Amino acid sequence: MMRKLIALLFAAVLAVTPALAESGRVLDGRWLCSDIQGNVTWDTTVELRDNFGLYVNRDWILDAIIPSGEISAGTVEDSARLLRERKIDLMKDESLTGHDAELVHKLYKLFTDWDYRNALGVAPAMPFIEAIQAIDSIEALNAYLFNRNNYIRSFPLTVSIGADYLEPDICITHISTPSLMLKDSAEYIELTQAGSLYYEMNQRMGLFMFERFGMSGEEAERVIENAFAFEAMMAEHIKPMSTHYESDYFFSLLNYYTPDELQELAGSFPILDMIQSYVYKLGRRFQVTEPEYIAALADIYTEENVPVIRDWLLLMAAESMTDSLDRETSAQITAIINDVFGIDGEANEDDDALFMVKELLSVPMDNLYIQTYCTEKQRQDIVEIIDEVLDNYHAILEETDWLSEETRARAVEKLDAIRVNAVYPDELGDWSELEFAGCEDGGSMLAAIAAIDDYVLRFMSERIDTAVDKDKWDQFAMETSQVNAFYNPQNNSINIMAGILCGDIYSEDMSREQIMGGIGTIIGHEISHAFDTSGAQFDKNGALNNWWTEADYAAFTERAKKLAAWYDGFIPVEGITYSGQQVQTEAIADMGGMKVMLAIAASQEGFDYDAFFRQFAKTWRCQKLRSSVIADIAEDTHPLRYLRVNATLAQFDEFVNLYDIQPGDGMYIAPEDRVAVW
Repeated sequence: MMRKLIALLFAAVLAVTPALAESGRVLDGRWLCSDIQGNVTWDTTVELRDNFGLYVNRDWILDAIIPSGEISAGTVEDSARLLRERKIDLMKDESLTGHDAELVHKLYKLFTDWDYRNALGVAPAMPFIEAIQAIDSIEALNAYLFNRNNYIRSFPLTVSIGADYLEPDICITHISTPSLMLKDSAEYIELTQAGSLYYEMNQRMGLFMFERFGMSGEEAERVIENAFAFEAMMAEHIKPMSTHYESDYFFSLLNYYTPDELQELAGSFPILDMIQSYVYKLGRRFQVTEPEYIAALADIYTEENVPVIRDWLLLMAAESMTDSLDRETSAQITAIINDVFGIDGEANEDDDALFMVKELLSVPMDNLYIQTYCTEKQRQDIVEIIDEVLDNYHAILEETDWLSEETRARAVEKLDAIRVNAVYPDELGDWSELEFAGCEDGGSMLAAIAAIDDYVLRFMSERIDTAVDKDKWDQFAMETSQVNAFYNPQNNSINIMAGILCGDIYSEDMSREQIMGGIGTIIGHEISHAFDTSGAQFDKNGALNNWWTEADYAAFTERAKKLAAWYDGFIPVEGITYSGQQVQTEAIADMGGMKVMLAIAASQEGFDYDAFFRQFAKTWRCQKLRSSVIADIAEDTHPLRYLRVNATLAQFDEFVNLYDIQPGDGMYIAPEDRVAVW
């Protein structure tokens, strides 16, 4: 449940009663946040010209029910639910054969055999917990962290393997700051509503888990207090999330060190031993996101601080095990999370099992899904839409009057170099060497997780200092059986996953206008990321490289700042500041995706614009718990969904003219005040 909650709260996409005029508009001239469950009532009236998204979706919103154990409902969620049903069938279908099916079925049985798990109780966890509790010196701490057989590999840093930002043809090891329980280092200075939710969740889960492990309440409280104290020490040297949205963020990451240089930077902190205990070899060089943090670790990772580091490890270990022990643990952790975030009911057990299976065995599950549900015709249909979008982007770039010919030519080169990964790869991932013990062999969920994690780390470690095959799908980053699409700036690719091609986002039965308003705008959105404030920093080969003229980039940045400032003015939840800088890349892409679809529409005789705009609004309709919206505002780089509809459509003459929207209407923005970057 813990793993699932974090994924739900942060996926690409507390009751307040705002003051409403009779039209359903917020009195400050913005739109009612119709995403929050309960904000729209039967007394809420609305006109199309004032709030298009609410006008189109009002009846659906009033009838919408967030399923038991979930935090949201909507078109995206409906597609995800249909996808889940398909994958649950695969997970339970004993007629499927082969190694992929064997792995999936074995893990599913380990997760769902509650008699077996209840008989084990918390016993599988105790050797790991006791090993951490025994740490009483810096030498013992090192011995624990450097032992590859330990289940919990929590370090005061994050190690990952991927393409080099400057040389994207080579895989290197990236060293970054650790994940924090409160998500943002700024929360350790001033706690927000979002941070308060995460603090309560972690504190209550820790108290319960430590009680199950035999600690007294007083001891458990001390451990949790120490764990947060250690995180505060780390957070003092970690940049806040707000810096991740600054225009020069990616260039700030270009800090390279050889092994000797990295150890010199870290001082007495044993960083190389720590890295090598996680991955299986040291590379020729490392890319370090925040050198100042690494340099500060020597003053944090000390004999004096061993007790708080040990207790942080205890809490990290305890929370990582909440999905993997007995029924009592699972039920109580679910109850805590539901209470903190206002979730009603319990999640379907098969949903929880599927989440665990696909998280751990994403490649075998992908292979089963592709073989069962994907067709070549489906892939060709999506490729045709992508090609049409790419063709029309040429016209957009040619018509952009604030670009010089030099920058325009490079933008067109980048557009023409975009790689297309549609629906599923030509070559399936091969996990034939993975093995772990099932119920019949005396296995456990914790042992299975450890075996799978070690297999993945071995596989990833082999890639260090090797060439990146850009024509081959990254089987770990590109789970095709998910409701997702994305642009990858490091190989300049557009990636449309098979899982998004279901429900009301896309079906072969849709009209041309509906396809364009749904999956079409999503494809346009993803290609637009090549030219948002992040993607624009990468060249046609995927290297972090400034390919703009100085004047053009300054003009681009000013347009992006205007967009961000406009989004700053929204008030989705009373008392919480909305960050335009945080959502600007996705907002730029939303508007770019709409612009290219409208360019395609202009070339089609008899195009039904009303059906197109309504489908776009339908695609992003949703109802969410207030706690979920608060989490989105704090962390999600996508605008809230009601803004993805209204703030996007209000930028375009085609929308304004079709519905005769006039000054004074909620959906009207004067041409000189519009903020679309492209």
